[in-house]
Amino acid sequence: MKQLILFSQCLVVVEAMAAIAGLVTWKKWKHSYLKWFPVYLLIITALEICYRVLELNKQIAEASYVYAVGIPLEILFINWFFYHTLEKKYRKLIIAGCILYTVAWILENSLLNNKVYYFQSISYTTGNLFILIYVILFFIELTGSERIMHFRRLSVFWIVCGLMLFYVGSFPFYGLYNELAKDMSLFVPVAWAATSFNYAMYLLFTIGFIWGKPR
Repeated sequence: MKQLILFSQCLVVVEAMAAIAGLVTWKKWKHSYLKWFPVYLLIITALEICYRVLELNKQIAEASYVYAVGIPLEILFINWFFYHTLEKKYRKLIIAGCILYTVAWILENSLLNNKVYYFQSISYTTGNLFILIYVILFFIELTGSERIMHFRRLSVFWIVCGLMLFYVGSFPFYGLYNELAKDMSLFVPVAWAATSFNYAMYLLFTIGFIWGKPR
């Protein structure tokens, strides 16, 4: 368990690395909506540092508030990202995804906030399912366009691959978090896998910034 905690704490390094990669290559993104992606990653890195500091100081209640802010920020920003990445005909779907996630988050925090081992699995699952739909739509668009000829140089390709890897790979962990937390023999190995997918996501973001192009 101690090794898992250390592994999770070191995640902030790859988060910061992705943010720095985006800032270093800022000139490539300054005329694109992707210019906000490094800013988002900086905020996520700052929240992760705050969480870890509070966790180390045994301020568990305060640390949980950081996640209460961080997770909705992640889900809503990813919706924003796909709003600008996908064709305009899908924008109503993305707006619907944001609304349904927000409603699920509000209801969950109002009704279940005092549960033991509580994690926002219902709202997270709602947001996750919409993200997976957006990912599928992205690859359908990509394979049906001329961009498929040079997809490896598209920064959005690497970003979407990172999102797909993490949100598909970690879905069993976060979707069943409250049940898994009742049995550490199941929780720990699944947590290792989910954290590994998180590392992979930020590494793919870094590749997208360094090697990719806006269009």
